[in-house]
Amino acid sequence: MSPDMKVTVKLGSTLRAKAPAFQGGEGVIELEGPGPARVRDVLQSLGIADDEVNLIYRNHRLVTAAAHIEHGDRLGLFPPNFIHFSQFYLKRDEE
Repeated sequence: MSPDMKVTVKLGSTLRAKAPAFQGGEGVIELEGPGPARVRDVLQSLGIADDEVNLIYRNHRLVTAAAHIEHGDRLGLFPPNFIHFSQFYLKRDEE
């Protein structure tokens, strides 16, 4: 990780309590340290355990906590009690 690695994080539902300084559950995390960064590093920096997160999106794609992240990525983190409605928004073929 480079010292200027910044990632935008959006916390859903009950996870927002983990970062009260975020506006509307969204904020920027700066990561420092050697080696490639992973979603798990962001979770650690926010004090969020892996089992507190059910859905993780990196740049609008589902990933796991082991996924690599890069400077400028956007993460969406949602707890197990979050109801996922995306399947209702998928375009369906008209008959």
